[in-house]
Amino acid sequence: MFSKHWKKFLLSLCALFWGGCSDDSSSDSKELVACELDYMCPEYGVFFDCENEEDKISGNYDNCTRSYLPCTDTYYCEDKVACFQGTDDKTKTFDCRDEKDNKTIYTEDEFKSKYYVEHERVR
Repeated sequence: MFSKHWKKFLLSLCALFWGGCSDDSSSDSKELVACELDYMCPEYGVFFDCENEEDKISGNYDNCTRSYLPCTDTYYCEDKVACFQGTDDKTKTFDCRDEKDNKTIYTEDEFKSKYYVEHERVR
């Protein structure tokens, strides 16, 4: 019986071994790294810019302009990188630092191609 079907048996063995081989051409698709998003807003962050310094000292802010410290989005990622989101000329950038304080600045598209926020994609 074996002598009749040896070609089929050999072909099956080859197919079995071939199927176990990995194809390295799929290594181009990189898995995204998970990050946790932390919103950091200052509790006390009102500044008054007064033309007359005496108004500022006396607490009379009627003729002063008010400004607030902005909130920042900070991403803590599983690869031990912390990224701070900023905006330059209406373009989002991500200032990222690793545990050795090496700095890398990503555009929004570059950041999205490497990281994601768990349960929510980066906005």
